[in-house]
Amino acid sequence: MIKSILQLVVAVVLLASCKPSIPVSTDGATNYQQPHHVKLSWIGAPESSQAVTWRTSEGVIKGYLEYVKATASPFFQDDIIRIHAKSDTLTSDDGLWNYHSANMEGLESNTMYSYRVGDGTYWSAWSEFRTATGKNEPFKFLYFGDVQRDIYSLGSRTIRQAVLANPDAKFMLFGGDMVHRGGLNRENWNEFFPSGGWAFENIPTVATPGNHEHLIAKSGDNISPLWFLNFAFPNNGPEGHKEETFYVDYNNIRVISLNLCRYKFPEDRKEIYDWTEERLKEFEGDWVFITHHYGMESSARNRKPGVRFPEFKELYERYQVPIILTGHEHVYARGRMGADYPVYVVSVAGPYQNAVQFGEWEERIGTSLQLYQEIHVSPNTVHYVAKTVLGEVYDDFTITKGENKKLTFSVKKDLMPESLIPTLNFKDRYDKELVDSYEADKQRYLQRKKRMN
Repeated sequence: MIKSILQLVVAVVLLASCKPSIPVSTDGATNYQQPHHVKLSWIGAPESSQAVTWRTSEGVIKGYLEYVKATASPFFQDDIIRIHAKSDTLTSDDGLWNYHSANMEGLESNTMYSYRVGDGTYWSAWSEFRTATGKNEPFKFLYFGDVQRDIYSLGSRTIRQAVLANPDAKFMLFGGDMVHRGGLNRENWNEFFPSGGWAFENIPTVATPGNHEHLIAKSGDNISPLWFLNFAFPNNGPEGHKEETFYVDYNNIRVISLNLCRYKFPEDRKEIYDWTEERLKEFEGDWVFITHHYGMESSARNRKPGVRFPEFKELYERYQVPIILTGHEHVYARGRMGADYPVYVVSVAGPYQNAVQFGEWEERIGTSLQLYQEIHVSPNTVHYVAKTVLGEVYDDFTITKGENKKLTFSVKKDLMPESLIPTLNFKDRYDKELVDSYEADKQRYLQRKKRMN
């Protein structure tokens, strides 16, 4: 008995003498002195730079990033380069936090680097990334629609299964509404970043703002300050739209992110439109992908039908943009709208699902599914694959570019049946008219598809 008590006392003394990496604050909230929410993104060229952002608790006011060319040996201390981070403070719903960002520049292309972040006492784990090659060669990236709700418990499995199935993906692209309340950490950013965990530390993130990344979800002029603190994106957008409208050139493609949540303001709309046209006109690479949160057309059953951004639709068609990647509808939808291109895609990664609308533009739809998209790129082809969290192929099409730059679209045969089961609590969530007309609308859609095939 005395021996057991002595062992307990020794254990308590040893624990007290250790510096806890995650101490608890007086109000019961976790007080993270160790860097967390660590993630990669880009401010500059992916072949020669890499940005990192992270968060620490109130007491950790400074930050450093250390990096080195990756080696198989752990003995690389003498080659480490240290740079100071830019640090900002914000008091949010769960207390005061320090946000840090640093950008590595002058890196060698197609080279693996190791890095960590910290304040000199508390450090993250060492993680790795590889710079882009800068060449026109095949690669792939991942696309995710809305995660938004039940992020850690259910949304996380989509991100994790996508990365496990595609460890060689060059970046992850999110189409907005990654969280439900963009101005809050509790249940929102505090769930989103842990949902991807180490994946965010090793694979760069590109994202476009959704309406829920704004302080008021129905407004487009009050994007949350947490957007700018959590991410480091290029400052190449129009004035007044920095880091929310921007582009990234990765090897032979250009990814354009548009915050069309600001579409309802005519001056913003014109500025974004003019900027987008210039980016399309000047690009000489192989493929352009455009992402914005709102779909060009509604796909959810309870939304008003109609084209949302008619002048942007005309612009995309004029420049033969192959694919527009969107979300917001909480269903899956893929189709075209009176022109061969673009192919418009709506997807959803999280558990919150809507019933489908069965619109005329839709060529394949689905609901009650958590999905991720693999986008395989080569100089002459774009191969798009939508998969369920179980790895089942839900949609699969290819766009091929001929010698005269003519595009050819083809869909994989014998895809799995469309998931058209009404979403959970369908009768409680939707007006009676929408519920009563569901089966008839579904049959008309299936007959139309049968005639097309």
